[in-house]
Parts: sequence; structure tokens; C-alpha cells
Amino acid sequence: MTKLEQVRAAAAAARLYVDSYSPGDGVTRYRFMTTDVDYFATNGVFTALGIADALTFAIGAMTGYQQAQEEAGR
Repeated sequence: MTKLEQVRAAAAAARLYVDSYSPGDGVTRYRFMTTDVDYFATNGVFTALGIADALTFAIGAMTGYQQAQEEAGR
């Protein structure tokens, strides 16, 4: 599984969507959103700079979502 696939899987587990944008400056941006729309939508919850930051955020969001579900008794 590639890092991008890991980001997408972790984001999906946290009920988030992710889209990327590479403006040509060498840094790809990954925007996490609550609905499945494109990168430039206004409902972004976080924008990561680079795949490492995106993976860190996605795993954190997934972990937090799972813990919240456990505490809610689901």
C-alpha cells in the first residue's frame, strides 16, 4: 500500500475525504474535508503540506474517531 493509499484509508476510517493539489512549488497539499468534493471546496477541516504530514493527520483523525465511537458505546 502506498503512502497516499494509507492516507486515504485512514481518512475514510475517520469519515473524512482527502484531495490533493500540487501547485508546482515542490510541495503537494492534502486537504481533508467532511464531504466528497474537490480540493478547492470551502469545507476543508485541515490542509497538510506533504505526504508525511497528511499521513500523520489522517492516522490521528482515525484514532480519535475510533476512540470517540468506543466511548459512545457504538
